[in-house]
Amino acid sequence: MTDDPTELPTGGGDPLGVGRMQDVEDIRRAYMKMVRVADIGRHFETPVPAEFNQPYTVTETDWTGMSRPPQGKYLNRKRNLRRAMNRIQLFMPELLGGAPKRIFELSTAHGAILEVLRHYGHEVMGNDYVNMVSGDTPEQRAIYRRANDPGFVRDKDDYGLPIPSGDQIVDWPYRPIIDSIGIPMALFDAGRTPYPLEAQSFDYVLSMQAIEHYCHPQDWMTIVDEMCRIARQGVFLLLNPMMPEMTADPVYAQAFHKARADLRDFDRHGFRCVGCHLHWGQALGFKLMRL
Repeated sequence: MTDDPTELPTGGGDPLGVGRMQDVEDIRRAYMKMVRVADIGRHFETPVPAEFNQPYTVTETDWTGMSRPPQGKYLNRKRNLRRAMNRIQLFMPELLGGAPKRIFELSTAHGAILEVLRHYGHEVMGNDYVNMVSGDTPEQRAIYRRANDPGFVRDKDDYGLPIPSGDQIVDWPYRPIIDSIGIPMALFDAGRTPYPLEAQSFDYVLSMQAIEHYCHPQDWMTIVDEMCRIARQGVFLLLNPMMPEMTADPVYAQAFHKARADLRDFDRHGFRCVGCHLHWGQALGFKLMRL
C-alpha cells in the first residue's frame, strides 16, 4: 500500500480519487493513534510504583525567565513514567533487576527514564542543555550543524534562555522538573565532543530521541563513538522519525538512513549492535553492547 495519494488508482464515480485519498488519511490517523497508544500503554502487568502517580511539585512561576514551559504532555509525570517503564521493559529489560549499575543519559528532559532506573536501584546521572532545534535559518538550528562546529553560535535558545560564552549554562527548559525529582545532572552541549566525563565511567549510556538535536546525521557516529568511550557495558539510542522537512531534504535523508545502517552494523571500540528495535513502525532503536 502506498501513502502517496498521487499514486492511488482513480475511477468510478470519483475520477480524482478524492475518496481514496480520504481513506489513506483516515488510515494514517488511525495508525498514528495506535502507535501513540502502544508508546504509553501497558505491555506487561508490572506494577507501577505508587509514588509514580504523584505529580511534579512545580508551579508556573518556576519557568520564570523562559518564554514558555515545555509541551503540556511532558509535564504529566504519570504519563512520562508510564512511557519510560515501557521503554525500559522493551529495550533494556536487564536493568529491571540484577546488580546496580551506573547509568548516564544524554538529554534527560523530564527525567522519567532515570526516575524509573533509580527506583530499580541504579545510580543515575542526567545531562541537558538549552534547546536549539528551532531557528529562522538552517544555520541557527543545531539539527543541521556539524559536530564540533566552531561557527555555530547563538545568544538565546528556543525558550529565550541565554547561552553564555563558553557554553556554561545555568538554566535549561526542564530544570524545574529535574530539581523537583532530584536527578543529578552534568550540563554540557552534546553536539561538542569530547564530553567532560571519564572513559568507562558509566556502565550504560543512553540517548532517547535526542541525537537529532545535537548535529546533522552525517556526524552521528562521532556522538556514538563518544558514548562508547564513556560506557563500560552498554549503549542504547532511540532515534526520532524524520520530520517531513528532513524527509524532503535528500542530503539529510540519505545521511539519516546511512546512520541507521551504520548503527545496525556497528562493531568497533569493543561494542557490537545486538538489537534493532521498532519504534513508530520504523527501526529506530539500537542497542550496542561490549562483547
